[in-house]
Amino acid sequence: MVSKRRLGTSLLFLGLAFVGAFHTVLSLAFDTGLTTIGAGVAVGSLLCLVAVNVPALLD
Repeated sequence: MVSKRRLGTSLLFLGLAFVGAFHTVLSLAFDTGLTTIGAGVAVGSLLCLVAVNVPALLD
């Protein structure tokens, strides 16, 4: 069973990963030079998403 707190945190990190990926694509399209920031946010939030959901797999 997934708790409300874990679900809320997962949705937050999933949304943050989407924002990071979208930022990366737009920075590549418009050549702003901020690609590393968007990629870092996307990768970091995906790692946090995995860290939040690993205990659910071990239960």
